[in-house]
Amino acid sequence: MPEQKNKRQGRPKSEEKHNLILHSASCLFIENGFANTSMDNIAKASGVSKQTVYSHFDNKDALFKAAITKKCQSYQLDTNLLMQGTNANLPLNHYLKQVGTQFIRLIQDPEAVAVFRLVIGEAQSTPHVAKLFYDAGPGASIEAFSEVFFFYGKGALTKANSVQLAIDFCSLLQSDFHNKLLCGVQEAMLNEAIGAHVEIAVEKTLLLFNTYCTNKDE
Repeated sequence: MPEQKNKRQGRPKSEEKHNLILHSASCLFIENGFANTSMDNIAKASGVSKQTVYSHFDNKDALFKAAITKKCQSYQLDTNLLMQGTNANLPLNHYLKQVGTQFIRLIQDPEAVAVFRLVIGEAQSTPHVAKLFYDAGPGASIEAFSEVFFFYGKGALTKANSVQLAIDFCSLLQSDFHNKLLCGVQEAMLNEAIGAHVEIAVEKTLLLFNTYCTNKDE
């Protein structure tokens, strides 16, 4: 038989370029800020043409949001991934500890901290960037967690209560720790500290969850 040529294994080139563009854009946003990063800069850093960048992303706003979403997905924190996790039939307290730990790891990720600071720094000069960040980051997390609470409520929670629980859960996880982290007056937590911190947030959230379920008809 004639020898077959080896076929290249791995992801399609289009996916590789997509991820390369995202990675390059993320680095440039962090290094130069949103306003000072152009699609030309991103194309050059990615080693592709500007046309290729636009074939993957409609504009810089879409690219920025995609970069934020990609970072959340890397910690299994988006609606699809979180809802897939509910299929494991874990009790709610175990599941909240699992996703809460990932949430802490995300918000203290050096790149995530850098982007947070970037958004704060550009909030006045480029205000729409803050909304892009919120929608793709904190807002998306709240939406994803609300779906989880609604699922575990099994009909005992309204959508509104599920959203409020998600807001409360995220607030408890962030606590004053996140403010101190962003200000540079506290280091990232290590595993043991993360576990203890998440444990407290989950206990308080479960009390709220049970209260909402008990008072659903009031």
